[in-house]
Amino acid sequence: MNKYLFLYIVALLISFSGCLDSGTESSGNSTVVSVQDLQQVDEALVSGPVLVDIGFAACPACKIMKPTIEKISQEYAGKATVMYIDTREKPGVAVAFDVYSVPDMFVIVGNDSEGYVYMTSEGDITRDRNIARFIGVTDKGTLTKTLDMAIALRNNK
Repeated sequence: MNKYLFLYIVALLISFSGCLDSGTESSGNSTVVSVQDLQQVDEALVSGPVLVDIGFAACPACKIMKPTIEKISQEYAGKATVMYIDTREKPGVAVAFDVYSVPDMFVIVGNDSEGYVYMTSEGDITRDRNIARFIGVTDKGTLTKTLDMAIALRNNK
């Protein structure tokens, strides 16, 4: 009897946790760019900072962040690029950023021969992505504040 109760509880937890992909897609008006390779990130950096969101469709926290990321992409259209890397579809691209937990987000302000330059939430620039990353559910204000500082930095150059 205890075995069946345990299995029932596990099944309930899985169904309510969002671990199963429902197959729902976002509306067609999203301006979030799905990254296929790092060259896309490099090309986007030519016109401004890039907010990168890394996750996968069945991740519960990623599902929570998705509407926020889509709103930011629409609000910052023409000022910054918002990009998404799906760890299940493009694991090689995610590995390039040393991802160990999702959602993992960061703002890139530049790229040179030494690699990417990131904006921290305090407005500092760094080459250390670990200092500039946002892991897990992050409020919109933190992300937009960081993007605003990155845009200001790019505009002052």
